[in-house]
Amino acid sequence: MDDRGPQSRLSFPPDMVIPPQRYSGEANHAEEAARVFRRCWMFVGFTDDLRNDNDFITADIAGTSVLVQNFDGELRAYHNVCTHRYSLIHLRPCGNGKPVCPYHGWVFNRDGVPVGIPGNREHFGLDDAAKKRLALRRFEVAVRDRFVFVRLEPAGPGLDEQLGAYGAVLDHLSDLFTDRIDEGVLPWNANWKAALESALEVYHVDATHPETFKGYVKKVWICSYEGEHSRGVSQLSDGSARWWDGVAQKMGLPRSDRLESYDHYLIFPNLAIGVSHGALMSVQTYDPVGPDRCELHYRLFLGETSKPQTKGGAARKAVEANVAGFNRTILGEDQRVAEAAHKGLKQVQAPAVLGSCEERIAAFHRAWLARMAVE
Repeated sequence: MDDRGPQSRLSFPPDMVIPPQRYSGEANHAEEAARVFRRCWMFVGFTDDLRNDNDFITADIAGTSVLVQNFDGELRAYHNVCTHRYSLIHLRPCGNGKPVCPYHGWVFNRDGVPVGIPGNREHFGLDDAAKKRLALRRFEVAVRDRFVFVRLEPAGPGLDEQLGAYGAVLDHLSDLFTDRIDEGVLPWNANWKAALESALEVYHVDATHPETFKGYVKKVWICSYEGEHSRGVSQLSDGSARWWDGVAQKMGLPRSDRLESYDHYLIFPNLAIGVSHGALMSVQTYDPVGPDRCELHYRLFLGETSKPQTKGGAARKAVEANVAGFNRTILGEDQRVAEAAHKGLKQVQAPAVLGSCEERIAAFHRAWLARMAVE
C-alpha cells in the first residue's frame, strides 16, 4: 500500500523489531507495565465527563485501577482501591458521586484520606494521623484541552513535553469534535501491541477489509513522526469524500480546515486517533489486560451541528448508525487478524519482517524497545 518508488523502499534489521517472545508471558507483561505504562502519561478520558463537582472517571492502566475525580473544580487522581479491605471504590467507568467504598462505606476526601469510617470509634479507633496513613495513593493528572492524562510514577517530562507538537493537534480536535455519538469496549484475545499494529499501516487493508476500508481510502500512506509518536495520512476515496461532503452539508457539521484526508495519529504508547475528511474523530486506546488479552476502548465524535433541528431526526440517526456500524465492522475485522497474529507469535522465534509500508510499526517498535532497554 505504498506508491513511492523503489529507491525509497527499506527494510528494518531484526534488532529494531520487537521479538515475538515479547508479546506474551507474565514476566514481559509486568516489565512492560513498569517501564512503559507506569512512566508514560496515559490518556484516561475526557473532561466532558468531569465538568461537575464529584464527577469521576475510572480507567485501568496495565493492571492499576485509577480514578480521576472533580473536587470543587480541581481534578485529582488516585488509586481506585480502598485502603481498608481493597475493594474498588468507583465501579463504573464514569458518573457522579463522592469516593465511597461500596463494600463497607468508607468515605474519602479530596486528599484521599478516609474521613468517614462507619464504626470507627467502636471497631478501629483510628485518629487523624492513622487515617492519613491510610490515604489513597495519589497519581499525577494533567489535561490538554479536553484530553485527560494520568501518570502513575511522578518522574520525567511533563505532559506538554511528552506530546510535543501533537499537543496542538489535541487542542484543535478538542475544539472541533464535541458530540460523542458512540462508545464501547471490546475484549480482544491478543496482546495490545499486536492489536495496535493493525492500526499503524494500510498494507493489510486489501486482504483484511476487502468490502469495507479498502473502498474508504486510496492506496497512499504518508508518514511523519514526532518523538515517540507518529502520523499516517491516506487520501479518502472519491466516493467517501463525496459522502462526507454531503453529510457535513446536510447535517450542518463543522469540518477541520487542517485535516482533510484520513489522518491517523499514534500518541505513544496506546492512544490512536483517526480523523475522516475533517468531519469524524475516532479515539481508541488499546489497553493491556494481560499478556494475551487487551481491551479496545473506542469513542466516535462529530462536531456540534449548526443545524440543531437535525439532531434526533431520522436522517441524523441514520448517519450515526451508519458511521458506528462501519466502525464496529472494521474493528471486528481487525480483531480477527490481530488474534490470529497473536496465536502465531507464540509459535515462532524470528522477528517479523517489516517493509517500508510498515514504517510506523517500525517506529513504534523502536520507541517500545527504547523504553524497555535495561537501565
